[in-house]
Amino acid sequence: MCDKDLLYIEDAHNQKLYYRFTPAAVVSNFIPLVVVLDNEKKAHSSDFEYKMWNILTPVYTHGDENKELLQKLIKQIAQEHECEDHIYVYGSSTGGYEAILQGILSKANAVFAHTPPIRLLDTNSTQSDLTNLLNPTDSFPIFYLCGNESNPEDDTAYFADACKKNGIKVHLDFCPKSDEDENHRLKEVLNFFERVASQN
Repeated sequence: MCDKDLLYIEDAHNQKLYYRFTPAAVVSNFIPLVVVLDNEKKAHSSDFEYKMWNILTPVYTHGDENKELLQKLIKQIAQEHECEDHIYVYGSSTGGYEAILQGILSKANAVFAHTPPIRLLDTNSTQSDLTNLLNPTDSFPIFYLCGNESNPEDDTAYFADACKKNGIKVHLDFCPKSDEDENHRLKEVLNFFERVASQN
């Protein structure tokens, strides 16, 4: 990593998690935090100023080695900006899996996941299938899932069904493939989050 704009936190074993943080243009208490989970190539396009949101964009490889550091980072940023009760998470593809996982662990208000895998085949942990984390007694984010239009029986529908069985709020749409840039998509996601926030 040589990008001078990147910040990082590290654990006791010198494992680093790099990230960008763009504070909201408006300075106020309780501005919500949006965590954008995507791959390193897309992280640059997600680094933009948005009037009413604090934007946190971790730049990392997906996996268990970063999970605890990411939780620490989300908690740290949320505390510093007094938005512990106003956390929203977005991710696409593999980042969609991470968005659901981190949204649950962070007790986020809402998660937007675009074509996320739900079941990982290369791990034996309970998190290899995200439906294992669902239950009818704990509090969960509102999930907005955008699945693969050409495959309505994909993992996205599987996760949505599990949410419904546990009484968890979920919205499922099937989205056609799009060539829109990441900034445009993120603004659409933030518009959705704004609607969710206004209802709470």
